[in-house]
Amino acid sequence: MAFLHEHIILPLSDIVRGEHVHKYLRLLREAEGWGREKMSAFQNDRLHKLFAYAASEVPYYQDWFLDHCIDPATASLEQLPVVSKGIMRQEGIERFAAAHFPAKERIASRSSGSTGEPFTYFVCREAESVNTAAKLRTWYQGGYRLGDRYMKIANGSRHGRLKRLQDKVNNCLYVPFYSLDDEALHAILRTIEREKPLFIRAYPIPLYLLAQYRNNHPDGFRYHPKRVFTTGSTLPTTYREEIEKAFGCDIIDSYSCEGTPNTYETPAHDGYHVTDYYGIIEVLDNDNRAVSDGIGRVVSTDLWNLAHPFIRYDTQDLVEVKGGKIQRIMGRESEVLCSADGTMYTNHNFSRYFTHEISGIDSYQIIKHRGGGITFRLVVNNQYAPENGRRIIDHWHQYLKMAVNIAIVDGIPLMHNNKRLTIINETTD
Repeated sequence: MAFLHEHIILPLSDIVRGEHVHKYLRLLREAEGWGREKMSAFQNDRLHKLFAYAASEVPYYQDWFLDHCIDPATASLEQLPVVSKGIMRQEGIERFAAAHFPAKERIASRSSGSTGEPFTYFVCREAESVNTAAKLRTWYQGGYRLGDRYMKIANGSRHGRLKRLQDKVNNCLYVPFYSLDDEALHAILRTIEREKPLFIRAYPIPLYLLAQYRNNHPDGFRYHPKRVFTTGSTLPTTYREEIEKAFGCDIIDSYSCEGTPNTYETPAHDGYHVTDYYGIIEVLDNDNRAVSDGIGRVVSTDLWNLAHPFIRYDTQDLVEVKGGKIQRIMGRESEVLCSADGTMYTNHNFSRYFTHEISGIDSYQIIKHRGGGITFRLVVNNQYAPENGRRIIDHWHQYLKMAVNIAIVDGIPLMHNNKRLTIINETTD
């Protein structure tokens, strides 16, 4: 089954989609045997090609190299500026996109909005292929092989005929959730019992809630998958323990966001491995100096995305490193908001809504007040219309069953870990 999927179905899928996942999965597996010297040489070669390309095609870097009189052919990574989502918004996102990149070769993508600040950008098809191969390689480390039955638990329905066809071909059972009350948790767990997936993939919070429900109902659920894969937000020790107890298997956690190489926990749980073939991660302090031991910011360089180069991109996520190796992902904070009737909503319920249903929102924060009621703090742009506020109030009053207010604000402050707290529960302070 694995041979059929990897060497026949995957190449055919690449032809249909115009991608090269099969090619890069093979190269990634070969690259695991490279020594540090060969990998560094590969990265440096791609880095200087990226610099030359950015200096020629990307308006922001065209100006930067000219203003600083630096030759892209001899520039070092440390000489280039650290850029953030805020700088990109201030400059204008189009100044970071390649001016002449073919439209048919790029894919519009967006961040998950887990920090309350959804972000749209472009990815070239080649980068998408390498990144997909890197994610598959992560799963391979956990024992998965193409064709194995796996379950993906995610917020909202699967959109698009092609996505549903891919699920069928890849032997993926997609299980959507819209809220996480006891009825929904029970239904998902019954589906796991019935379908018996070998692997489960989901964000930590819904998995944690599923695990709590399962551990509180020990007689109703007995099936154990081979492994659970988590991604998308931080995995606290308490979550890991609860999930592993409930599902009776090991967790492999992974981390990625726009512009970053896939970074995954090793099966030995001795830290996180960066897919060096895809990109470079620097861990920097507040003065942009490298951190080899301690806590620092993830600043990443994507070696493949020519449609929208991410060079020294400050993710504003924090990690803990020891001896230069990432030991712990600290950055993404995501909480749960409990409605008046006990239904639980995660940040991804809100990010999906503000990304797909309402225009004109740059960032948001949700406050559940101690005295009752909800306030949405919104940072808006010129696409925001007054009637959008009424739509938001009506929509979320229906689901949360509490009074909902809108507060238009100039900005939402960062926390100590360089992230915006998206959901604030005053009732639990």
